[in-house]
Amino acid sequence: MGGALLGFRLLQTGGTDRPVHVGPSGLGVPFRTSFGSLEVESVEQIQGLTPKALAGMTHGIHSLVQANQMQVQLVIALRNASGKTIVYDPADFALRLVRPGGKVQRFASVTTSVRAGRLAARSAMETTIGFVIPRFNPKGARISFELRETDRARLTLDLGPVRPGGSLAAVRAALNQAHQH
Repeated sequence: MGGALLGFRLLQTGGTDRPVHVGPSGLGVPFRTSFGSLEVESVEQIQGLTPKALAGMTHGIHSLVQANQMQVQLVIALRNASGKTIVYDPADFALRLVRPGGKVQRFASVTTSVRAGRLAARSAMETTIGFVIPRFNPKGARISFELRETDRARLTLDLGPVRPGGSLAAVRAALNQAHQH
């Protein structure tokens, strides 16, 4: 579908070098920040593991994403276009789950490939950051990525719909079986 859209737009515009963006508005597009730009390069929605998938070993596993949860893993790029060093902190990022009707729930990051630090002037970095959200969400629920900057409105990037989480009944049955020793 994306290829067809691209081909149609190339024919329509006569082959100009105008970029075409296919997908959620916040994915693959640099957004201006107070220091330069932020870009969400990729989004992966990973379903949690059932006790069966873990061969019954459900206790004592650090950072386990359970069957009734989903990990949303992002690769983001920060570009410091300013002439001074900036401070960044993964705590400044959140994932928003927006349900139909407008109810919003924010989630802090649970994993990241970097700790809080400094980004030199006119430099860039890429990091992976992960969030854990409920696996089962109503149809039409969407996720978005949020950056909180001091003295500035929050930057919110739409990342598209939440992928369906499978059968709630099947996951509940698998979870119940795990607790029958």
